[in-house]
Amino acid sequence: MRPMISVAAMTGLIEAITAAGKNPDQILRAFGLDRSVLRNPEGFVASSIFTQLLEEASRQTGDDCFGLHFGERFNPKNIGPLAYVVINSPTILGGIENGARYLKVHNQAAATSLDIDGEWVYLHHRVTDLGVDSARQHNEYSMAVVLNTLRLMVGSQWTSQEVQFAHQTPAQTTEHNRIFGVPVLFGRATNALVVEREFIERQVPAADPRLYRILQRYLEHVLADMPPEDKVLASVRKGIAETMREGDPTLTRVAKKLALSPRTLQRHLEERGMKFKQLMDDTRRRFAINYLKDRDHTLTQVAFLLGYSEVSAFKRWTGSAPLKYRQIKT
Repeated sequence: MRPMISVAAMTGLIEAITAAGKNPDQILRAFGLDRSVLRNPEGFVASSIFTQLLEEASRQTGDDCFGLHFGERFNPKNIGPLAYVVINSPTILGGIENGARYLKVHNQAAATSLDIDGEWVYLHHRVTDLGVDSARQHNEYSMAVVLNTLRLMVGSQWTSQEVQFAHQTPAQTTEHNRIFGVPVLFGRATNALVVEREFIERQVPAADPRLYRILQRYLEHVLADMPPEDKVLASVRKGIAETMREGDPTLTRVAKKLALSPRTLQRHLEERGMKFKQLMDDTRRRFAINYLKDRDHTLTQVAFLLGYSEVSAFKRWTGSAPLKYRQIKT
């Protein structure tokens, strides 16, 4: 299965294409999508499709910096739990480390890393395994979103010391210089922001410690149910987890989140000797047990995080009602 990216990354894409005077439906249809897919921010599409969408939008709108402009206007909070755990981390370094750890929950084709060289820190961002000719628009979108995220953390119009891109120098770089406000270099080994070491040691002024702990635990649970050895099962588990609050995570609803037909999803699972109901019950059971062990969550909060039906089914999974299980196990 191809690496996936959350539909939340496309928040505002239709409006951006429309504002540029083009028909977003025409561009979406070229990749087998329609607006209904983009209305579900908790859904997923192939990262390669998102990359090609940005390239095609750039071509049709005539905006050579479409991805850069889209990223400039993008509010990182649209991404959801990943963004909130980053901007509520105690320090800038903690936020960067959390972003690197949990990024695959949002985009399986992306990875970030940190290199420290004396007084300078290189925050690298890579988008790989896409199987497309060009990822320039995706790269520029991502780096603009990273900049916006760091600005949310420090609460200002902060700028890095330098910005680096892996792709070659485009015909015009005026917009890159305007948006980043620092020297922008091209043809480098990776995309990267270069910052002073002192910067990553700063505290995050508006961080909410309680929200941070709740979201960090949630993302850890998601990661725990994303076995790295099998991307298919990892994606399906994540799709199940994302639909819990919406009600029963049926095969059809999870397949839609993964941009697959129910029949294709069922075939992928059968090839691995797995039935959807079996995987769904196991995922819900593990989430329920993890949340109930955590006394910082009330039973009401657990019900919200898992979906009320999951809490009512807890006795079937463990032989005990939720409250009794908590009293025995914690």
